[in-house]
Amino acid sequence: MRLSITLIALFMCSAPTAHAINANAGTTGFSFLKIGVGARAMALGGAYAAATADPEAAAWNPAGLWGINKRMASLSFNRYLVDSQAGFISTTLPTPKRVWSISANYVTYGTMQRTDGEGTVLGSFSAADMAAYLSLAQPVWQDWLTLGASIKAIYSNIDKFSSDAYALDLGLLIRGPLQGMHLGASLSNLGFVRSAYVGEFKDSLPVHMRFGLSHRPAHMPVPMLLLADFNLPNDSDPYLSLGLEVQVIGGLYVRPGYSLQQAGSADEDAMGLSAGAGFAVKRYRLDYAYSSYADLGDMHRVSIIGGF
Repeated sequence: MRLSITLIALFMCSAPTAHAINANAGTTGFSFLKIGVGARAMALGGAYAAATADPEAAAWNPAGLWGINKRMASLSFNRYLVDSQAGFISTTLPTPKRVWSISANYVTYGTMQRTDGEGTVLGSFSAADMAAYLSLAQPVWQDWLTLGASIKAIYSNIDKFSSDAYALDLGLLIRGPLQGMHLGASLSNLGFVRSAYVGEFKDSLPVHMRFGLSHRPAHMPVPMLLLADFNLPNDSDPYLSLGLEVQVIGGLYVRPGYSLQQAGSADEDAMGLSAGAGFAVKRYRLDYAYSSYADLGDMHRVSIIGGF
């Protein structure tokens, strides 16, 4: 317990304290890839790089799929900012030597008015984004080291314009020096944009590196899980995410979280305080997460995970 708190404190000391806007802010496209998925992960402040045995790990660190020992499905939904809606669906297929997963996430932005230069309404249009994943997690050194990877097809549509891209996510998970501890790292959205919305200009992808720690300390009054991630996005400043999961009684869990992400990155997810709860019974789990975006409003997420 003392070692895990010390490591989290070191993460916090390494986080930047300045509030200067990063020079690369707003320089990447496909911003929906920066929206975190899963109610459990987002209640924990987005600190999920070292989470294990969870089908939603495919979106955070594909190596975290290892440990799933039965077929599982996950469905997540949230009403995003303004009229936007976002969702994530995943299914996993474990085998004796590896775990496979097929996932997809989407964001729809509702219907918007089309106007000319003078503000005359000419009709309406819609916009949507989607990404599909094929993920794999496999231990390479007994259970001490697990590697994971995802290949992604990405599509974005605005009115009659569209763009698509292909990307690779890489991850690893290491069993830590203490019982119940894991160290994780992932690198997301390494790839290229195949076609542009208009002309020859192509957006770049939002590459994101995470280093994470999770620990289930022994000899506590109630079972708990501590999590911390250090995030290095290519289009904003580094920041720290923290989460705590406490098993209150039986299958009931409470989850506070916090993210030290720069306030100037309003298009990122998991800003500031978050909270949530989960309830597990037999092979099923229901998760809820709440986060506030100040003047932009509150956000509620719901996830359902089950084995079959």
